[in-house]
Amino acid sequence: MRAAILDTNGPLDSVRIGELDAPSMRGDDLLVRVHGAAINPADLKVVTGKDGAAFLHAKNFPTSFGFDFSGVVEAVGRDVQGRSVGDEVFGFLAYARSTKQGSFAELVSVKPNTVGDKPPTISHEEAATAATAGCTALQALEEIGRLQPGQKVLVNGASGGVGSYAVQIASHLGAEVWGTASAAKADFVKGLGAACVVDYKTAPLADIGEKFDVVLDAASMSSFGKVSGILEPGGAYVTLLPSLGLLTGMLASFFSSKRCGVVVVKSRTANLNRLADWLRAGKLRASVDSTFSLNDITAALAAQQAGKAQGKLAITVAAR
Repeated sequence: MRAAILDTNGPLDSVRIGELDAPSMRGDDLLVRVHGAAINPADLKVVTGKDGAAFLHAKNFPTSFGFDFSGVVEAVGRDVQGRSVGDEVFGFLAYARSTKQGSFAELVSVKPNTVGDKPPTISHEEAATAATAGCTALQALEEIGRLQPGQKVLVNGASGGVGSYAVQIASHLGAEVWGTASAAKADFVKGLGAACVVDYKTAPLADIGEKFDVVLDAASMSSFGKVSGILEPGGAYVTLLPSLGLLTGMLASFFSSKRCGVVVVKSRTANLNRLADWLRAGKLRASVDSTFSLNDITAALAAQQAGKAQGKLAITVAAR
């Protein structure tokens, strides 16, 4: 199969396009032909081998990489029920050292309970961008943040991949949503449903002067200690990355009415289908900044690294 290949960890331009063996398939697997994929910050870590890359993907060089995908079921394992060849599905590969394949490739082998039904009203590229980012936002807000209708949410990093979905999802769930972003991206965030956008370059979170029931740190640049003053009693600070600061915050939260947690995202059919229903109904829109071909994967990775995108960067893997 054709794939973006990593022969060893290195700079972004060390990625090449070539041929790899198709992933193996067990009796309880689906083989999916990938049409669309999406870039995540984790991809940069896997390529460079830095910032916890060893916990995200196996070092089985040469290897394909990438996590988000949307495509068409090409083969169904003998033990699989409820799925058929030709089904359009989307999801993401596990962020784990056991993952030995990648979505920047023509084929992935996945478990049926890790994919959802791709909405027919959107492209494969759009569906792929909703997978990790949408599930992360949903699980962070509901499962960790315990968000309820009528509450107030602050999304730090609201113009990014997870942040752009978090603003929409929190708003759809009945919350009043505030976001932080650069002044240049304020209109984009307001268009997603934010009631107010704060310029993070001029106003630190602690100085916002409002109280929130949930602070979702989609940028993973703050801490429980820095935001506890703007949390309501019983409120939650939720980050996307484990760190020493997170451990300190979790310890401090034991002596407080306020909570501190991290979301470890999982690809689950129930969550993906819920996102798909919202996307199909127009209640959620895929926030795609740009789409690249697989041949231009290095340019896509560089665009992610530059941090200027509004929303997500998508990859066209196979032409339809």
